[in-house]
Amino acid sequence: MAAVLFTVFWAGFAASSEWETQFDESGVRVDTRNVAGSDYKAFRAQARIPAEPEEVLARLQDVASYPDWFPDTLEARRLELDGDRWANYVRTDAPWPVKDRDAIYTQELQRSAKGIRIVVGVAPDTLPDSKDAVRVRAATGLWELVPDGDGTALLWEFHLEPGGNIPSGLANARVIETPRRALQMLKEYFAASARQ
Repeated sequence: MAAVLFTVFWAGFAASSEWETQFDESGVRVDTRNVAGSDYKAFRAQARIPAEPEEVLARLQDVASYPDWFPDTLEARRLELDGDRWANYVRTDAPWPVKDRDAIYTQELQRSAKGIRIVVGVAPDTLPDSKDAVRVRAATGLWELVPDGDGTALLWEFHLEPGGNIPSGLANARVIETPRRALQMLKEYFAASARQ
């Protein structure tokens, strides 16, 4: 299933426009591009994290920590874990009058000589819908963690269809701000850990 989602993800991106840089400061870069058939942009975020890939992976798998560094995260919990595959429930705050969004993200860990990759999809029917949030029913993405000296070159690509009636301008602003703030917080977390 993850392989199918990954193929669909890249097929959709192949039909998309070229990446355009939206933010590039303090070691964090965020690019966006249009996705064919969608009102919502995809993003590609990159940063060098001052920690080994396995340490970064551990932080990504620490779902309970998401509210500390993932912008607008109200709730995050692990639903299941089966070896190199797992699922997370994440609820995200949306500005009034837009309803909050929640999602069940599936993740598959892939290792190679190059580094670590996590392929991301969604399984929206894993839990009953909440009356207080709109369930995200389509999302694809990946994380790549590649050794870079004594740190990690991190790449995060993602595209999400938020569902409901969210103005594309509002959603596309978050497509820039969410990865920017998340990767800045991730960098700061590991920089602080190194100082201790």
